[in-house]
Amino acid sequence: MTAACIIREARTGDLDALVELLGLLFSLESDFAPDAARQRRGLTQLMTQGRNRLVLVAEVSDSVASSVAGMATAQVLVSTAEGGPALLLEDVVVRPEARGQGLGRALLRRLEDWGLALGATRLQLLADKHNASAHEFYRACGFHPTNLVCLRRSLPAAGK
Repeated sequence: MTAACIIREARTGDLDALVELLGLLFSLESDFAPDAARQRRGLTQLMTQGRNRLVLVAEVSDSVASSVAGMATAQVLVSTAEGGPALLLEDVVVRPEARGQGLGRALLRRLEDWGLALGATRLQLLADKHNASAHEFYRACGFHPTNLVCLRRSLPAAGK
């Protein structure tokens, strides 16, 4: 990680940069599409509703300015298999020009520390099956594939 980087909790002033990062991420994923209004709504919920959710940013700075170069989110789940909390990690993304500097690892490390403080015994995440570089990154960070398959069914939007 570069010396001019800090990992911190996201603030409302970061929303535009976070929505942009999610646009980059969702343009790579075949199951999702960028939708700035939805992403802004989801991020706002994550940032304001409850202590069991965390949105982090990787902020880099030089002598002129600082900017959000990466992000990651996590939510606490209760795992009956583990008999306690587990973390669902999502939205791990670093701007292409900032990759390879340790930002993604630093974001994951901070989420892991947060999870350990809450008593979590497992981190889990989903990655697009065609995103080979993401799979390689997660393996290098100690993640491994499981025998579980993600299934999803969309529900009608309530009140919309």
